[in-house]
This record gives sequence, C-alpha cells and structure tokens, in this order.
Amino acid sequence: MAEESRPYKKSKRDIFHDDSCKASVVNHRNLAPKITTVATKILLDDAHNGFKKGNLVCSPFSLDIVLGMLAFGAKGQTLEQLLEFLGHETMEQLRSKSPTSKLFAQILSNPNGGDGSLDIRLANGVWVANKMAPDCLKSSYKKVLKTLYNTKARCVDFTNKAKAVRKINSWVDKKTKSLIPTLLSEEELTGKEVVVLANALYFKGKWTEPFAVNMTKNKDFHLISGEKVSVPFMTSRKQFQYGSFEGYQMLKIPYKSEGQSNEFSMYIILPNMKDGLQDLLQVFHSDHALFYEDFNLKTRKLDELWIPKFKISYTFKPSDVMNELGLTLPFNPTKELTGIVKSRYLGKNMLYVSDVLQKSFIEIDESGTKAVATSLLSERKKTSRRHQRPTPPASFVADHPFMFMIREDTSPAVFFIGVVLNPVEYSSP
Repeated sequence: MAEESRPYKKSKRDIFHDDSCKASVVNHRNLAPKITTVATKILLDDAHNGFKKGNLVCSPFSLDIVLGMLAFGAKGQTLEQLLEFLGHETMEQLRSKSPTSKLFAQILSNPNGGDGSLDIRLANGVWVANKMAPDCLKSSYKKVLKTLYNTKARCVDFTNKAKAVRKINSWVDKKTKSLIPTLLSEEELTGKEVVVLANALYFKGKWTEPFAVNMTKNKDFHLISGEKVSVPFMTSRKQFQYGSFEGYQMLKIPYKSEGQSNEFSMYIILPNMKDGLQDLLQVFHSDHALFYEDFNLKTRKLDELWIPKFKISYTFKPSDVMNELGLTLPFNPTKELTGIVKSRYLGKNMLYVSDVLQKSFIEIDESGTKAVATSLLSERKKTSRRHQRPTPPASFVADHPFMFMIREDTSPAVFFIGVVLNPVEYSSP
C-alpha cells in the first residue's frame, strides 16, 4: 500500500457427468473463489496474443492469503468485493471456515508432514514505513497478523529504495530456500509506500510412486507454432487416476503424505488436439469452480504414459487483471481501508493498493515437485461440466501444450496453476 499526495459450449448443470465418471459440485458453487480466474485470464489474454509469454505458473493460494490480510483491514463495498473475490459471504468464513485458513493453520503446525515426504513452508511478511512509527498499525490488525497469519510488522525506510529492497528480498530468499532470491527491484518501489504485505510459499513433494530415472527418454514435444523440440519424458507402467472428457484428458499424480491429513496432487489436463490449449483454458475460465471439483477419476493402468520434465519461473503483476475481473475498489483511494493504520498517522489521506506482484517457480522431475511462490501487495495513501468420453483412450501422452494444477484435495485449495508450452524453455527467477 502506498501514498499519493474456439470455446466449448457447456452447461453449468452438466459438468463431468455420466454413468462412469461423475464429479460432485462444490458446495455453494457460486461462492467458489475467483482467485483461479486471475491465472486463466492471464493465460487466455496471452493465448489471444499468440502465447508470447511462454510457460507460466502462478499461485492462487499465495494470492488468496495476501488478499485475505487486506480484507481484515477493509470495510463497506471494498470488503464486499474482496470477500466475493475470495469466495466468502462473511468475515467469519474468511477467519475460520475457508479452505485457505484451515489449511494454513494445519501447515503451520506440521510443515514437514508425518514422514518428511512433504515440505511446505508458508510465511507472511508485513513492512511499515519508518515515518509511520512502529505503533502505527491498529491493535486489532496487529492481533489478526499474529493470531491468523503468524507474523508481525517490521519497519523499513521505503525512501531508501536500495535498503528496503535488500531487506524484503532477503526475507523472500530465506523463506523460499533461495529458489526466489529476488522479488523486488528498486524500480518497483516508489518510496511512498506505507504498508507492504507479502506471502512466501514453498512446496516440495515426492510422488507416491516415483518415476524410474532409467526409463526417462527423449521424445518430440509439439509446440503451438507447429515446430518440435526434443524433451526428456518420464514414463511409468504403474496405475494412475485418469479420466477422459469431451475435448481433453486428465491425469492425477498424488504426492506422498504419510502421517499427514492433507492430500496433495498434481493434475495434468491435456487437450486432445495439439492446438487445443486455448479452448481448454476457456472452459476452466468460464467456470472457475471446475478447479475445485471432485473429478472422481478412475484408477487404471495406461498402455502408454509420457509426461515431460519441466521447470518454470514466472513473474507477473495481477492488479490490472483483478480490476478487469471486478476487484476494483482496493486499487482506488477510498475511505474503506481504515482497519490497518491508525487514523492519526494518515490525517485526511486514504490508503489504497498501489501494486500487487507475484513471482512463482516450479520444477517437475522423476522424484516429485519443487515449487515456490511469493505474492506482494503494496499500499499507499492518497492525499485528500462436461460428458466423459464413452471409450477413453488407453494412453496419456503429454507431447503438446497442456495445463496443470497442484491442489490439496480435502480442502480443496489450489496451490499452483500453470501451462507448459515448451518444456525446454526456462528463465531463472
């Protein structure tokens, strides 16, 4: 926060439904979080522009936490917009009944799982401008930060951009185990920031059934352009949970989680057509509740299974996209972000969100997944369902662009969403 002086036709009642594969619709479907639409909107916009951004990954879960921290300082229509976007009707739902809040509490109490097979770290950071004084935050907001988000405010001199950037980046580097060494640059600070909220998410999971390294072999991956690249593909002869639907296939790869109540899985969603990614994205964007469905996939041994190894790093600012999706008020000076800073430190000025930044990283190999995300929100003050195919194919060959997500299935909470356009391409975070 800162200071300013081809699409599928689909019925919502007919999603993943027939006699052999049914998906139960999430409760209160209309209240499914809209966080996932940030990812699909960015992906679709890029699709309309010829997929120029390349591979992409982002974390709805991380963004959910940062916006949740903001909601506790909001009121009126601004709060209503935030709650609707997060899929809640009341603050009580956000506080104690949301999948994010429940899962967050579980992870904080048991970050390494029962046998260490899952390593999940969540950290929230709050930085307050030195000029505002250490006690500028309202006591009620400090209590929320401590009890719900396991953090407290830290002072930083935003006018000294180099020092502020070093301080925040050092925190991010530590919390993501150096997978994201830098989140901010000096150019991304104005020096007028009052409050900066950040979340860092680190996820490392081992497959329940690892892929054998000696079975990995190079195969052709077909790009959107029609070209082909040679890529290391993992394979397995073991059973997987699989479903074939109109226009696409889905494969679920569970993570090992012995001794832990959480059930994490990666879902690879593969369009049947080599150029079908845009249509697939449109389906999930048009009905964002799909990300939270119980797909009820069937366990079976596939005649052929090939999945490329890949590594993705992606940085984006979702502010404009969230505006387009209806979350507008937090980004405009109003008198409705009054629950964060004491009024005497603001005078006649008003807080608003000046920017949101997220950087994510994911790596998939034979043993499992390593993924991290950081989301940052800065505030300033302003002066005055589809049918399953009847005969699903007996193979799953991900040799063309596809979508994926990592989800905790009991919540359900979507940790990561992304697309793989070219497994060979990678730019370091």
